[in-house]
Amino acid sequence: MANVKLHLLNIFQLRINKKSIDYEGKTVGDIISQFLKENKDKLDAELLNKNKKKFISHILILLNGRNIKYLKNYKTRLKDGDKLYLSYALAGG
Repeated sequence: MANVKLHLLNIFQLRINKKSIDYEGKTVGDIISQFLKENKDKLDAELLNKNKKKFISHILILLNGRNIKYLKNYKTRLKDGDKLYLSYALAGG
């Protein structure tokens, strides 16, 4: 199991009222599952997929600054000291 820090950005920081949370897990999916289980009452259903076990595609999950969609998504393996970032994708002009 890897010790990782999940950094909460924008809407997640406001809803959970924390900047980061420490977790242990083998994959990104392990961490996200723990986060959702602990905070399901604070998150809108619109942020989650149909089965409520993953986030919709508008949610950015970065591992050490890299989008997990370009790695192995939720199956991406973790190592001690990794940093995950959770953010709602924002755009503007």
